[in-house]
Amino acid sequence: MKRMTPLLTLLTGTGMAAVLFAMSAQAAPRTVDPRTAANAAAPPEAAVVSPAAPAEPPPDAAPAEPSEQRGQPAPSQTAPPTTPPAAKADSNWTGRLDGGATIAITVTDGKAVAYVCDGKKLEVWLNGTAANGKMKLTGKKGEVLTGSFGDGAASGEMVVGQRRWKFTAKQTSKPDPVLYRATSQQRRSGVDGGWIMLPDGSQIGVVTRNGTPVSAPPLDPAFGTTILDGRTVTAAPVAADPGAGE
Repeated sequence: MKRMTPLLTLLTGTGMAAVLFAMSAQAAPRTVDPRTAANAAAPPEAAVVSPAAPAEPPPDAAPAEPSEQRGQPAPSQTAPPTTPPAAKADSNWTGRLDGGATIAITVTDGKAVAYVCDGKKLEVWLNGTAANGKMKLTGKKGEVLTGSFGDGAASGEMVVGQRRWKFTAKQTSKPDPVLYRATSQQRRSGVDGGWIMLPDGSQIGVVTRNGTPVSAPPLDPAFGTTILDGRTVTAAPVAADPGAGE
């Protein structure tokens, strides 16, 4: 019994020392990085990312269109529709008035010339326009010719003072001139005249010499000449020139 007493004392002292060491370790403060502890404690989904601040637009920048704000392209700006140019006619017509006179109309680039004659003494030159299926021409003494054209035909009326005549004409199938007139040099010499070339190869016209109208002698289109009382008269095709009615 006396032999075991020192051993029990040693074991008891050792146990007490172990208990005191453990208590001392628990009571001592731990040195831990707070950032490491926070990151370790917080779950991944709890991390919050601060949004970046929106970029400020430049001071002079124009506000975006609503469609651009939604990420869609802005509608393109289209120019307003313009009025299409008038449809001009480039054709020849020959026909008759209901009073028996013959008429020829020639149009070039929308400009029109008409000649009406009876092959004896009546003759009228008219100038005007023809476009979009309508024509209007006037003469030196107030004569007015109005009408419409299309599908190879033209029709309308001519008014001279209180008198009115209806006319109808067909478009010629050949590009050959249908109207000839005495040249300006010939007219200055006192001789004027007009000729209508008809589709059947015949022609009709009136020549006025010193103010007196007579039936026009046949004109040779190849040379543009004819003979009147032994004198040569020259003529040229009429192509809707503004001076044709002078």
